[in-house]
Amino acid sequence: MITLDDLLRVDIFKDLPRENLAALVPHLTEKTFPAEHTVIYRGDPGHSMFMVLDGTVAVTLTNDEGVEYTLATLGPGNIFGEMALMTGEPRSANVRTQTPARLFELNQKAFFELVTTYPTLNDSLLQLLVQRRTKTAVHQAVTSQQKGSVAALFAQPPPEVDRFLGKTNWTNDINDSIARLAATSEHILILGERGTGKELAARLIHFSGPAYAEPLFHLDCANPPPIQRANQKGGIEDSLHREIAHSSALFGHGSDAGSYARGVRRGYLELSDNGAVILESIDLLSPRVQRLLVQYIKEGTFTRTGESERITSKVRILGTTSKSLAELKEAGTLDPELQTLVGREVLALKPLRERKKDIPILAEYFLSEYNRKFAKNVTSFSKGALNLLVDHEWPLNVDELRQVVERAVVVATGEVIEDTQVFLNIPTFTATGKYNLLRNPFFRKLSGYSLFPTGLRYVTIPFILALIFFTLVGPPRNNPANLVVWAVWWPFLILSIIISGRGWCGYCPLPIISDGINFFRKKFLPVPSYLSKNGVWIGIAGFAVVLFSEHATKMFTVAYATSALLLAILGGTVLTNFFYGKRAWCKHICPLGKMVAQTASLSLIELESNSTVCSSQCQTHDCVKDGNCPMGLHPSVAAISKDCILCLSCVKRCKHQAVRINARLPWSELLSRKKTDFPGAFFAVFLTAMVLAMKLPAWAPFSSLLMQYFPNNLHAADIALALATGLAFTALAFIVAGYPRNANWKENFAVSGYAYLFLACAGFFNIYFHEFAYSGHNLAPWTLQQVGLSSEIPLSWVTPDLGTLKALIPLITLIGAVTSLIMLAKLSSKHAIPAFVRRFHQGILSVTALLFLVIL
Repeated sequence: MITLDDLLRVDIFKDLPRENLAALVPHLTEKTFPAEHTVIYRGDPGHSMFMVLDGTVAVTLTNDEGVEYTLATLGPGNIFGEMALMTGEPRSANVRTQTPARLFELNQKAFFELVTTYPTLNDSLLQLLVQRRTKTAVHQAVTSQQKGSVAALFAQPPPEVDRFLGKTNWTNDINDSIARLAATSEHILILGERGTGKELAARLIHFSGPAYAEPLFHLDCANPPPIQRANQKGGIEDSLHREIAHSSALFGHGSDAGSYARGVRRGYLELSDNGAVILESIDLLSPRVQRLLVQYIKEGTFTRTGESERITSKVRILGTTSKSLAELKEAGTLDPELQTLVGREVLALKPLRERKKDIPILAEYFLSEYNRKFAKNVTSFSKGALNLLVDHEWPLNVDELRQVVERAVVVATGEVIEDTQVFLNIPTFTATGKYNLLRNPFFRKLSGYSLFPTGLRYVTIPFILALIFFTLVGPPRNNPANLVVWAVWWPFLILSIIISGRGWCGYCPLPIISDGINFFRKKFLPVPSYLSKNGVWIGIAGFAVVLFSEHATKMFTVAYATSALLLAILGGTVLTNFFYGKRAWCKHICPLGKMVAQTASLSLIELESNSTVCSSQCQTHDCVKDGNCPMGLHPSVAAISKDCILCLSCVKRCKHQAVRINARLPWSELLSRKKTDFPGAFFAVFLTAMVLAMKLPAWAPFSSLLMQYFPNNLHAADIALALATGLAFTALAFIVAGYPRNANWKENFAVSGYAYLFLACAGFFNIYFHEFAYSGHNLAPWTLQQVGLSSEIPLSWVTPDLGTLKALIPLITLIGAVTSLIMLAKLSSKHAIPAFVRRFHQGILSVTALLFLVIL
C-alpha cells in the first residue's frame, strides 16, 4: 500500500503540500519487478511516469551491434518517463532493473484529471520538473505565464556562450549576422559541416531575439524519437516508421492515429507556439512531412495525425544541414519550395580549418570549462601542444576540438597540457572488417575479471626473477635458464605481438618490481621534453644496442651476458621510474616496449571505442581519469596508438560498453591508415637489416672469408661485418626511396618501409624459434634434474623430437616475404608511390627473402 511517507521519499514530491500528495496517492499504481527485468523499451508508446521507491534501475540504449550500454543509473527517489507523461512522446530509452525494484506508476489520464481538479498541483509539479531537467530554475528563461506549461518543461535551454568565440574577421561577421537575424522573425537555413556550431547559431538567434522567453524545441531529423519498438532494420517499413516519427514529433497525433498511439501526443509545432523549432538535418526530413511543413508555413495551421481539428500556431523554423546549397540542389533531398521558404535567410558557417586563429581562444575556453567539470587546475597548453592544435585539420571541427581538450584535461597531471596529452586523429568509428570479441559472453565475462590480464604478473614476476637468478648462479655456458630466455621467452614475446599487440606490456613484471622498490616515492620530477618528443628514437636506439650486445657478447651461449642484459633493463626501469614516476620507462625509453609498439600494427587484436558514444553519452571519462589507464590513453585513440598495452582497465570501467576488443586481419591497420609515420617505417627496415646483420656473418661463405682474412680477429671482424651489413641495408632503402635528390624521399620511405614489417618479423621470430627447434629438447630433462626427479623418470621419456618444427622456419619466412610484397603493392597504390621506388623495393625484398631462407 502506498503511503504519504513513500511519496516524500521521491525527490520531486518532497516540497509539495501534504494535501496535494494525499490527492495523488489513489492515482498511483504500485509495481514490483525482479532484477534484470525490462520495465520499458525504447519506442514503446509513452503514457506514464515511474518513480523508484526501492532498488535501482538502469536507463540504457542498444547500439548498432546489439550491445546494450548504460546512460544512467537511478535509485530510490528518482523518476523516469516524465516526457511521456506530459506529451505522450514514445519512450526514448530502455529502462531495466538492476536489482529487485519497487516502482510507482502515474499514467497520463490520471495525471490530467488531477491537474484539472487541483491546479496548484499542476503548477507545483511542473515547476519541480523544470528545475530537475534544467538543474536550476534560472537556466531557463521562463515567464510567469509559462511556469506550469509543458513547453517550459521540455524546451531547449539557452546556450552557455552569448556569441561565437574567436578573433578572426569571420567570427566578428558571423556574430553580427546572428544579431541581425535575431531581430527578425524570418525562417532561417543554417549551412555548415558537422561540428561547426549550427545548433549553437540557431540557439543564439532565438535567445538573442525578442522571442527569447518563448520555447525552443529541437528535432534531429536523422534520429527522430521512435514511434514504436523496432524489430527490423532497413527496408520500406523503416522508411514508413521514420515518416511517422517525423510527423508525430512535429505535428503530434491523436489517440486513434494508429497502433503506435495510446493517447494524445502534442507535437513540437504546438508546444513551441510563438517560439521556434530547430530542425537538425532538415534535408533528411521525410518528403511527405516536408510537404506538410510547407503547408504549415504558408497557412499557420496544422492537424494532428488521426484528428480533423486544425490547430493554429506561430513557430519560427531554424533548419540546419551539413550540405551546401549546390549539394542540396544536386541531392534533391530538400523540397525546393521548403528550401525557398526556410532559406530566405541563409547563414553559412566556416569549417575550423579555415579560421585557425580562433583555435587558441576556443581551446582556452574549453580548458576553463573542463577545469570546472573535473575539478582540475590546468592553466595552459604547452607550446608544443598548442602547435599540434593549430596545425591539425579538424575534420569534425569545433566538436572534435572540444573532445580533444576534454580528454587532455582528464589525463593531465600538472598545470600545463603537454603535446603527449593531446590525442589527435581520432578515427571515425567503423565495425567494417572487424569482429567485437566482447559480443561473445565468454570474452565479455573474462574481460570483467579484475585479475585479467594483470593477474598474469603473478606468473611473470617469479619467472623473470628466476631467470635472472639462474643465469647468474648457473653454469656460464650450456645454462638451461639461458636457453629459456632465448628459445622460449623471446619467441613467446614476438608471437604475443601477433596475437595481442603490446599486450605483453600489460603484465610485464618490470614495472611492478620497480613500483615495489620505489614504494616510498610520492613526488616525481616532470618528464623531460626531450624524452617525450624523442622517446621513439631513444627506444629504437636502445633496441639496436640490445641486439648488437646480444650478438657481440654471444648471449645465446654466455649466461652471464644474458643476466647482465636483464639486470640492465630492470635497473633502467627502477631508475627512470624513481625520478619520473610510474610507467615513465615504459612510455618513453623501454627498448623492448618500443620494439613491441612498432610491430603492434600486425596484431590480430585491437582495442578501440565507439567514439560516437564516447562523445555523446559519456560525461565522466572513468576510463582515463585518475590514472585509470596506466599509459594515459583514451580508448578512442587506442587503435591508432602504439602505446595501448591491453590492460583492459577501460573495458572494466566503461559504463556505456563503448569499448571494443576487435579481432582483425594483421594488415588491416596499415591499409586503413591515412598517413604512415617515418619512425615506424625506419624500424621495419632497421629490423630487417638487423636480422641480416646478426645471421649473415655466420653463413658459410662469409664465415670462410672472415677466417681467411681475419684469423686472429675473427670476433671483431664478425661484429664489424654485422654493423656494416645493417648500415648498408638501411642506407640502400633510403637511396631507393629517393634520398637525397628526391624532395619526397621521406614520404616514399615512410610508405614503402612499412611493407618490410612482415618479412622483418618473420625473420626476427625465426632467429629465436631456430634455437627452440634445435635446442628446446633439453628443457624438460633439465627441469626434472632441477626438481630432483631425474632418477624417478627416465629422461628419454621427456626428451621430445622437435625436428618437425624445423620445417616451419622456411615456411614462416615465405609467408612473411609474400605478405610484404603484397603490402608493398597495396601501400604504393594507395599513397601514389612512384613506380621506380616500388620496383626497387620489390627487388630488395625478394633478395632479402632468399637470403633469409639460406641463413636462417
